[in-house]
Amino acid sequence: MDKNIVILGLNYEYNTNVGKLLSDNLGMFFLDFKEYVEYSLFSTKDILEKCGKEYLMEQEKKCVKSASEFENTVICMPYSYFFDGNANKLYENAQKVYVYFSKNKLKNNTNDTTPVDVIAFVDRDEQLKNECDIKVTVGNKKIDTVCNEIKMKLEE
Repeated sequence: MDKNIVILGLNYEYNTNVGKLLSDNLGMFFLDFKEYVEYSLFSTKDILEKCGKEYLMEQEKKCVKSASEFENTVICMPYSYFFDGNANKLYENAQKVYVYFSKNKLKNNTNDTTPVDVIAFVDRDEQLKNECDIKVTVGNKKIDTVCNEIKMKLEE
């Protein structure tokens, strides 16, 4: 598969686990976008302190653009990068997968869910549903089940 797969949702840590498993199962590369930004920019914290937020955001947009040029890659991207930097236009040719958690499940996950994700859940959920080609509901499914469901939907 030359086409990229972009994993999106509001629980980034879970999404990276799904993305890694999916890329292994499909024989594709895997890109954790947060790690890619840190690697590419060396230290977002230092850039923010020394150059300011606007400069950092411009550099992050360049990372979004360069990652869109990868091939045969499962890209796990946080919601904020995908929608704030117009990445949705750069990734038009990729298969976009929304890994859906209910609002209640997100509230209980304090590790990786920001308060704004819970507060703006309805709007963000709607945006993700509209932008993604595939939606997979996690519920109480095992990660293998979620991954297999994504694979089946990709083959349709």
